Amino acid sequence: MLKKILLCLFGILFLTSVATQAITLDFKGFIADEAKLLSDDVKNDLNVTLWNLQQKSGADLAVVTLPSLSGRKIEDVALEIGRSYKLGAVGKNNGMVFLTAPNERLMRIELGLGLEDKISIETLEYIRDNDILPYYKKGDYESGIARGTYLLVHEIARAEGVSVEAHGNCPPRDRSNSKSDIPLWVYVLVIILGGYRRMRTSNTGSFGGFGGGGGFGGSGCSGSW
Repeated sequence: MLKKILLCLFGILFLTSVATQAITLDFKGFIADEAKLLSDDVKNDLNVTLWNLQQKSGADLAVVTLPSLSGRKIEDVALEIGRSYKLGAVGKNNGMVFLTAPNERLMRIELGLGLEDKISIETLEYIRDNDILPYYKKGDYESGIARGTYLLVHEIARAEGVSVEAHGNCPPRDRSNSKSDIPLWVYVLVIILGGYRRMRTSNTGSFGGFGGGGGFGGSGCSGSW
């Protein structure tokens, strides 16, 4: 009897511990800026772009910043976000998580199962090393997140065979810390992004929710600076 009681207590404590670790995010549209790294204008422009991506392909790209990982591995946190918030369309699982944790100086791009065979890890690493981390190393998180998001949208749209209307200005590449020369398609993308009219809305939380997929297998790339 005592053994059963102890097992019950252990189970309750375990479940309580898991519940305590669960992440609750305040999404405004497709962005949960818990670390307060982004201005309202940038969040608005990214949200409109991410909404266009979802409308065209069903794909969800969640942009998340956290003030702390609370001792957890960034890979585990990104997986939990993708699964808990059911990113990507049902049956397609074409979601992606772009997570930044400035206090730990860590970031992660997590691929949904439906994108694993369409976007290579080498592509993600290239964007990480040449477009995101150079800004992060300077403490300019907003530019790194914005540029990274626009380029990840481009990759998802290409993978899904759609053309996405983007809004806002993609920050130029910071070449001071990048690892290679700028490919031609980046110049083209920056011109396209800069040419679209900025769409203003007063509520970045007015976009619809995520698609209900949530299939993630742990494929992606992490980085530190």
